[in-house]
Amino acid sequence: FVFCQDCKEAYHEGECSALFEASGAVSQAYRVDEKAAERARWEEASKETIKKTTKPCPRCHVPIEKNGGCMHMTCPQPPCGLEWCWACGCEWNRACMGDHWFDV
Repeated sequence: FVFCQDCKEAYHEGECSALFEASGAVSQAYRVDEKAAERARWEEASKETIKKTTKPCPRCHVPIEKNGGCMHMTCPQPPCGLEWCWACGCEWNRACMGDHWFDV
């Protein structure tokens, strides 16, 4: 089904208002579910916060948030459990322990 991108009615030639005036039709306003729109705004805001405050696990890519402590992370997603470094994103190793374990 092809429709007009402006008025969302079936495709037509010419201006949208001219079509309605010629047919005597009254334009119906597009209804927006305000509750659904509000939920969508909150969901989008949550996704943005997750992007800004988390890093993906290097193995399974689940978002992980660091809330203090050292750079040694353990993925909480079963069965992954990868131990990795928040600072460099590598699997946890001796270089991480010696070089940037407690960097801020």
